[in-house]
Amino acid sequence: MKPVIAIVGRPNVGKSTLFNRMIGKRIAIVKDTPGLTRDRIYGDAEWEGKTFLIVDTGGFQSEPEEDIVREVKKQAIAAIKESDVILMLMDAESGLMPADTELSNTLRKYNKKIFYAVNKIDGPKKEKFLYEFYPLGVDLFPVSALNGYGLDDLMDSISAVMPQEKQEKAEYPKIAVVGRPNVGKSTLVNSLLGEERMIVSPVPGTTRDAVDSICKYYTKKYTIIDTAGIRKKGKMAKTFEKYSFMRTVRNIESCDVALILFDAVEGVVEMDQKIANLVYDAGKGAIILFNKWDLTEKTAQFLKKLQHELQYKLWFMRYAPILTISALNRQRVTKLFPVVDEIIAESAKKISTHELNDFLSESLSMQQPPMYKGREVKLYYITQAGVKPPCFIIFANRKEGITPEYIRFLEKQLRERFLFKGVPVRFLIRQR
Repeated sequence: MKPVIAIVGRPNVGKSTLFNRMIGKRIAIVKDTPGLTRDRIYGDAEWEGKTFLIVDTGGFQSEPEEDIVREVKKQAIAAIKESDVILMLMDAESGLMPADTELSNTLRKYNKKIFYAVNKIDGPKKEKFLYEFYPLGVDLFPVSALNGYGLDDLMDSISAVMPQEKQEKAEYPKIAVVGRPNVGKSTLVNSLLGEERMIVSPVPGTTRDAVDSICKYYTKKYTIIDTAGIRKKGKMAKTFEKYSFMRTVRNIESCDVALILFDAVEGVVEMDQKIANLVYDAGKGAIILFNKWDLTEKTAQFLKKLQHELQYKLWFMRYAPILTISALNRQRVTKLFPVVDEIIAESAKKISTHELNDFLSESLSMQQPPMYKGREVKLYYITQAGVKPPCFIIFANRKEGITPEYIRFLEKQLRERFLFKGVPVRFLIRQR
């Protein structure tokens, strides 16, 4: 396992900015608003040939009153416990605060190697601000997370106490958990991991950053990405929610399979449809998960209503398998892993040109394309152009004559013959 460095400190002292600089790319949301980072966010860093796992935590507050703030503190303590080295960050502009002193005293209880850095010191002239922090009785590192001042000395000191890590970086299948706020995404991730890695709260929008976690199922490992809940544009007024939305879209685009979580009690609503469409447009494999199944009545009327919603609201994703789960009670949650493996294999499946043209001939014998402007439309040839998602090129004499209805007919025939379970397929029509 890679050694772990946990960055801790009060809200808005620059932990996420320093985290992004240390790993060399922007993962954590950075904005001048206290409390943006709520969950633990992980990233790989390398210094002088040594590799670390760095953890960005939520702001540590001495007397949290709100439930969500208590959960943030709980997550920060969890990160401290699992770390090998702790990096406590303070703010030169605000000076030494009582919460800094309290956190420093708390950290000493864990018997870890601790480094103390004072942020927002962007040059030698500002190092005079260190004097205010001397009452802590510790060695201090002046740094600027924004421009990198002092980072070399800090990283050299941290690297000196860390063991050499020579483990190759493993690439595991990426599973993104997506859905509206408060449908149970973080609860599902925690259930899969067997630990409270993500904050779970009845307050919608608790997860703001996408959080990666490694999950093991028997002998296989997967990267689970818990994403921020996507809500209507009118409700994403705050800038950080727009950042979260963009990051969620990027995580959909980078995943192998998306678990689209629905609230089984509420059924399929308009926003669910839009989220599913994001996954479809990205060309990603998908599993539809109806969560909170333990709270449903399961009457004939309820099941008929759900079936109707699936048929008419998610008509474009009828290829996606459907599972009913209870993330809170861990009911059937592990059943999704064999389905994920199957979908990943289907997404990468290649069909020979010979088989495809046999399929095309049979499909044409069943139903010819409609006439276009009084002229016959002919399909000559089909070949597979790519995978993830599977993409097929069809050569025709009049490409504009191929209607969406006929494409849906071809897709239906293709799936009956070659399956492609859980993945969208693409058809490109080329003029011959």
